[in-house]
Amino acid sequence: MVLTLMMNLILRSFAICSLVASFFDAYGSGPNPFSKMSLSSEVHQDQRSLRPGIKDYGLKNYLRLTKTLPHREDRPWKLVCRLPYNCQFQPSIKVIAQAGQSLDFNSTNPLVQYLTPTETCVTLAGTHTYEAKNWVSGEGAIYTIPAGVTVQSVQYRETGFDTQLVGAFECNDEDFNILWRRAARTAYLCMRDHFYDCPDRERVGFWGDGTPELDQCFYLFDKNSHVLCKDLVLRKLEPSFYPGQHLEFLGEYGLWFYYMQTGDEESLSKVYEATKEFLLKTYKFGNKNTWFDWGKDIKDTSVIENCFEVIDLETLRKAAVVTHHESDLPTIDARIREIRSQFNAKYWRGSFYQSSDVNTPDDRANAMAINAGLAEPSKWESIYQNVLSKTSYSSCFFDRWVFEALCKIGKQDQAMLRMVDRYRTMIESRVSTLWEHYDRWWASWIDAFDEGSSLNHGWNPPAILLGKEIAGVRPVEPGWTTFEVMPNETFLTSIKIDVPTVKGHVKAQIKKSTKHYSILLDVPSGTSGIIGIPTRPFSELNSLSVNGKTVWNGSESSSVPGTTFLGESNGYFRFKVQPGNWLVEGKGKLVLNSPKQPRQVTKPEVPLDSRTWTATASVPDSSSPFSGAKIPIDYSANNALDGDVWTGWRDMSKTQYPGQWFQVDMKRTQTFDKVVLDNTWALWDSPKSYEVTVSDDGQHWSAPVAQGEGHLGITTINFPIQTARYLRITQSGTDPLYHWSIFEIDVIKSKHP
Repeated sequence: MVLTLMMNLILRSFAICSLVASFFDAYGSGPNPFSKMSLSSEVHQDQRSLRPGIKDYGLKNYLRLTKTLPHREDRPWKLVCRLPYNCQFQPSIKVIAQAGQSLDFNSTNPLVQYLTPTETCVTLAGTHTYEAKNWVSGEGAIYTIPAGVTVQSVQYRETGFDTQLVGAFECNDEDFNILWRRAARTAYLCMRDHFYDCPDRERVGFWGDGTPELDQCFYLFDKNSHVLCKDLVLRKLEPSFYPGQHLEFLGEYGLWFYYMQTGDEESLSKVYEATKEFLLKTYKFGNKNTWFDWGKDIKDTSVIENCFEVIDLETLRKAAVVTHHESDLPTIDARIREIRSQFNAKYWRGSFYQSSDVNTPDDRANAMAINAGLAEPSKWESIYQNVLSKTSYSSCFFDRWVFEALCKIGKQDQAMLRMVDRYRTMIESRVSTLWEHYDRWWASWIDAFDEGSSLNHGWNPPAILLGKEIAGVRPVEPGWTTFEVMPNETFLTSIKIDVPTVKGHVKAQIKKSTKHYSILLDVPSGTSGIIGIPTRPFSELNSLSVNGKTVWNGSESSSVPGTTFLGESNGYFRFKVQPGNWLVEGKGKLVLNSPKQPRQVTKPEVPLDSRTWTATASVPDSSSPFSGAKIPIDYSANNALDGDVWTGWRDMSKTQYPGQWFQVDMKRTQTFDKVVLDNTWALWDSPKSYEVTVSDDGQHWSAPVAQGEGHLGITTINFPIQTARYLRITQSGTDPLYHWSIFEIDVIKSKHP
């Protein structure tokens, strides 16, 4: 299996390099990413030297350095510096050196080296500042310093697309707040001159990744971001470049989403003919290898492409009306009828949808049948019970549509539980972005851990799902002329949301208790809002009020100027309101049973300062080729003490076996009662089982102060308060497939004697 994995990774690496090269050739987006990089000496870039639309945030100080500066050594050494979050940056350094010495620096993210080799500069004599010309991404920088060079200071220059995060989401469960914040950081990091799939390994403008990135822009960023959205809409279609992703983009989720957010009829008109040509003539059905998702390789492509085709054709129909191409309607309608008339006969298996191409039902295919309206409501419960409640083949990209399907059939609780369960390792990690694959588990042709997958990938949709589906804030008419707030808050009891629309900020607060449900809404000028009080949470609804005045107590009793009571439909009591501030309240009895305990905000514990510590292990320090690209990565023991979770120690001599050990010399006696082992980068390298011992002299060791089993990504070990200089973790288990790694170790004093 390991050999098969390596062969697939090698093939994937070559495919990625070829794809990236062809993309940059086609779009002329800056210099060839494989060319030799260089540094500028004594030159600090300003905004005039940056590409239009790119912002220079100036030089900033790192959060943490592994050495106290100024610092020099008589041998080559490394300085690792931590940033506050994952960003696009250019390292800078000020040194005193002789002429002709070489300084190397790069991101601590090893995937960066797929595109950006480590930059090197040759020093001049005396004191000089050197800054990289080319940006990299990551949460840390690593400098390699020659012997005898004195480092006086280091900084980094953050750059990025010139837009600001002005949207907001906050609820009473910190799990979802973490996901929203990390989705926002990921979305920003994956945009620059175009939408990237990721900023480190590829920087390719896939339509599939671009779809959620475009969507999230309208819920996260100011109007500057709309430039990239419009560019994606107007981009020339490439039928041979992942045509399945074109289907994902050319309907409700991409093209029409953009139009509803902006009201941009001109762009819709410009792309109408090309969209019609692709949907009615160019796209070829029946290719089982058409890409729609990673995830498990049991992709029911035949069902999925029919669902997206219907969604796209119905979008094309609406676009034909908007752009005055009504003469195309008979052809479009005939194609829609053809698919709808055959769909159930071809794919319905009595309890779920499945084509003859696969041997088991696919959650992606069945979710899309719901989203496309091809699955009648009478089939929803059967699909949920037989597929959606049991199957999780989709990746974090396609889970967006499973989530929306669950919400559509009234399973909002299950949608939220599925999200938090599948994102659990990302929520618990200390990385500020969302990853390419759940649990770093790339399951395309084989089930396998993929060390080459990105830890910041643009196709993660939590921000759009929490804003549009859970808070229920979305446009009803193009350009937000009319919008609605129809919460599907599930087991959440409070939500605050701010959506930066083209008409102004839509701000809403949603609260519920055992006796009360309220929505406070700020309606911008030039719009009208529809507020919906859901009936679902109530076991008994007694009255509705607007701005403190009762307007319904079993029947409509009065009205409030500026509002229109629309009655009850589809599980909501609805009010249409004009610009201004509105408080709509429902009173009665509400059921607040929750299947999930909300996560509370906790103050992070501060680990003991490890900058002077040293680490050793049962195997000598080593390096190893990384992923299919064969990038040499240092796995020395001291990497686990540098404050950076992207650099670490790994025992690459063999997979896990009893007797492996990792030891820390804290240089003086310390008091502590907790150890945190972080191996997020090599997620499946958690210790199978472990023992923790301590020592005063490094020779005589205590009986185990803690024993247990490792957890995926982060292993937290608590024990009675210890006072010692040395700490050792010994591997006591066996794993035939995975190595043991520690990418960061924190020693913490959480209790007082």
